Amino acid sequence: MRGCVETAANVAGGQGCRPPGRAHTGRAHLAAAASVLALAASSPAFAQQGPSGPQAAPQSSAQSAPDVVIVTGVGPARSSDELIANTTALDSSDITARISGGLGDTLAGLPGVSSTSFGPGASRPIIRGLGAERVQVLANGIGVVDASAASPDHAVTADPLGADRIEILRGPASLAYGGGATGGVVNVIDGLIVEKLPEKAFSGVLYGALTSVDDGKQAAGRINAKLGNFVAVVNASTLDTDDSRIPGYAYSAQKRADEIAGGASAADFARDKLPNSAVKDTSESFGLSWVGDTAFLGAAVRKADNRYGIVGEDASYIDMHQTRYDFRGGLNFDSGFLKSVRASGSTVDYEHTEFEGPGEPGTVFTNTGWEARLEAAHASFDGLDGSFGVQLSDRDFAAVGEEALIGPTSTRQAGVYIFETYDAGQWGLEGGLRHDDVDIDNIAAGKKSFAAWNASAGAHVHLSDRIFLGFSVARTERAPTDVELFANGPHPATQQFEVGTNTLGTETGVNYELSARWEGDALNVSGSVYRFEFGDFIYLRDTGAADAATGLPIFQYDQRDANFTGAEITADLKLGTALGVDWKADAGADIVRAEFASGGYVPRIPAATVNVGLEGKKGGVSGRISAQYGAEQTRIAAFETPTGDYLTFDARAAFELTDHVQLILEAKNLTDEEVRLAASPLKDVAPQPGRNFRAALRATF
Repeated sequence: MRGCVETAANVAGGQGCRPPGRAHTGRAHLAAAASVLALAASSPAFAQQGPSGPQAAPQSSAQSAPDVVIVTGVGPARSSDELIANTTALDSSDITARISGGLGDTLAGLPGVSSTSFGPGASRPIIRGLGAERVQVLANGIGVVDASAASPDHAVTADPLGADRIEILRGPASLAYGGGATGGVVNVIDGLIVEKLPEKAFSGVLYGALTSVDDGKQAAGRINAKLGNFVAVVNASTLDTDDSRIPGYAYSAQKRADEIAGGASAADFARDKLPNSAVKDTSESFGLSWVGDTAFLGAAVRKADNRYGIVGEDASYIDMHQTRYDFRGGLNFDSGFLKSVRASGSTVDYEHTEFEGPGEPGTVFTNTGWEARLEAAHASFDGLDGSFGVQLSDRDFAAVGEEALIGPTSTRQAGVYIFETYDAGQWGLEGGLRHDDVDIDNIAAGKKSFAAWNASAGAHVHLSDRIFLGFSVARTERAPTDVELFANGPHPATQQFEVGTNTLGTETGVNYELSARWEGDALNVSGSVYRFEFGDFIYLRDTGAADAATGLPIFQYDQRDANFTGAEITADLKLGTALGVDWKADAGADIVRAEFASGGYVPRIPAATVNVGLEGKKGGVSGRISAQYGAEQTRIAAFETPTGDYLTFDARAAFELTDHVQLILEAKNLTDEEVRLAASPLKDVAPQPGRNFRAALRATF
């Protein structure tokens, strides 16, 4: 728009200086969304696994197969259609299809899953509005031991590009991981330690891709080699991107208006590219296993290096390094009380440095420690199956430097648990109990100790061969974390001065969930409604004061009762064959509301989303078109700003060039829509990436 000059008035009004055709209104979005919903209704079904969000590629339908066996959790191995709560499993091809930056952005768009989306370099999954320490992110069933839960600008070290499988578990079985898994468990399985001998003596997979939105280059490779009873696995991945292109300004209209009112010039506002959003990530790993008829034993090592810009902080970046050693073994028994025993453990050395500019190291975060689990499954007794185990962990966390958030702190945790299932054929019961002792010792503030009890119970019934109903209830307790207790320092990345409260008590909750599934020859429908009732919910409260030295607003950890209520519905429908093409329609929707019992809204809660998609396949060619509508979010905390609605469109085509080589062509956010996610701390300074084209090759051998 030649000659356009931004003022506080027109920017606050949502106009600003936009390229022609860029302006959208909520009413226009609602009209477009209505047409999308009408399209879904005309296909009479909603998808079991909806398409990915604006940060994620459309997914294949393979991951939603009802007979996928879920390995995360406790108790007997069960397929996903036998679990009470909604469970998702992605294999390596599914992950490749939807890979997008970090773990949170890759999983965003799955039912009930959103992302913290702190720029392309850092994202952590949010499940049903819960994140940080209420969603356990695991690597091969053991905690990641990084700094991602301490702050959203810290990346998760679990690498989706190098993963062999990712599982998202909710419901009673997540009890095995304690009160920190109230929202769910995300288990990134790298496959470096194998438990069964592969059929082939030598196999592997290679992947490479180019992306236009960030001039990105991605590559990953895995080789499996078997010699007798020994199996070796080598895995490597790399991601290298420039700053991401965005539709319009980095700052939101409200943020620009505030800056102009404070004396800033419109010429100072970045647009078209998101400053300081480049990423360079590499990972190398190796595993060696011995596999016998009734036992296995293996070890693995993984080294990860990650460097990415701290979006919103000019020229600041994080340089991250982690070395992780994993050990796992198991033994199966043919008779007796025990059916099997599994032991696993990890030791981790993690460090990242926050650079304030080129060659200017600032705060150094370190996290070193170990975690171990021992689990035994007992033999079946007239339909009663179960497991019991122990989990131990010890980690030392610290932030040292000018912007030190927390002094050296050690956290030691010991937990024991038992989980049982009873299957009577048409109906079943399950439940468990876990106890944890947690000691948190800060070098300056001293030691705090907590005891936490978690219990869960559930029931399911098959009303027919097609209809499944499930209900679960859980009581959870979560000890406060080291940061929640002892933080006392500036955090420029989130524009907050964070203060812990060492008098915090245990956070408690009672969770209810009702789920239903219809599984037909052509139509599959799945839905859940849930409610979390928290007592002494821990959150960051805006004190209204500012730190004298830094000028940052002071946020202090506090506790209030809070309630989360939500629902998810997903479905898919086989439409049959037309023009020689096999067609399938899918769609899904999710919503969560979170309020404090005494009034007001819990901050950074994702907006409701609706997904629809249409897939077609003929021979070795398949394609998909999809859309996602994100509602506006006005149920916000006092210090937050609302986010507008959005509507994005994606398209994907895959070509089987040979039996072992696949070409993937993809376009995301085709209309270059401005998307700001309500759960992202950066929603006012960094929109999601704009229109992106990806070309990828995936080869297996």
